[in-house]
Amino acid sequence: MNYIQVIFSLNRETEWKVDLFKDSLLTIGFDSFVETQEGFEAYCPEKDFQEESLKDIISASELEHKEDLVYTISLIPDQNWNEVWEQTSPSVQIGENCLVRKETQETIEGIKYDIIINPRQSFGTATHPTTYMILEQLLSMQSFDGKEVMDMGCGTAVLAILAKKMGAEYVEAIDNDKWAYENAVDNVAKNNLDIVVKQGSCESITDGKLFDIFIANINLNILTDNLHYFAKHTKPGGKLIMSGFYEDDIKELVDKTKPLGFTFLSQRLRDDWACIILKKN
Repeated sequence: MNYIQVIFSLNRETEWKVDLFKDSLLTIGFDSFVETQEGFEAYCPEKDFQEESLKDIISASELEHKEDLVYTISLIPDQNWNEVWEQTSPSVQIGENCLVRKETQETIEGIKYDIIINPRQSFGTATHPTTYMILEQLLSMQSFDGKEVMDMGCGTAVLAILAKKMGAEYVEAIDNDKWAYENAVDNVAKNNLDIVVKQGSCESITDGKLFDIFIANINLNILTDNLHYFAKHTKPGGKLIMSGFYEDDIKELVDKTKPLGFTFLSQRLRDDWACIILKKN
């Protein structure tokens, strides 16, 4: 399938307005986003792309500088898509014990957690600060022996894969994007692991299932809209790990979790992005 790539320069915009802008793009067919230093890249199946709809979304947005918005549109043919992504995803080492790499890249002798991720179009190659911080947090927890783990908005399933390699008894990974779901299935198989992978939303979480660790690496608006699901499926004493938002958003998000029975434990910061860890009372 051919894709349209739109590269936006939005570094002068307020973060929450950019998040709303992305949410609007989802309504006209865009299904994947990649952060850049200047803004972000957005991807839409060629069959669904209409430039007039894009212009209407920009015009109706709350962006502060939309009159000066710079964006470029390119076609990425299907046969070149994986190549483009593979060229932009180097292997990443997290601490002393974890390496995230493509199948074609060499491992490091003696590395404890060797994770193979062939990214395709899916978010989660460990190059983004949010994914990196959650990987760091999981590694700091030493062991997941006997634990049940949810990876919501799993992308490549790199977080689910690490949790399983660290000893988790049961891991569930969910993403609403078809490409991400298929990529997650492939990556789980490449790592020879038993992980339940689903395509869907929070409503797809196994009914009645409670998790010791609930991970959600999604944008701020989707996080806040689904906090009640996170609370419903986190065990008392369990931990909720969230990222996908900026340092300035921490207070807002923590305040919204308190009525749902969560207590703030700690935070991580990387390149203005944030990761917070909460405990279910």
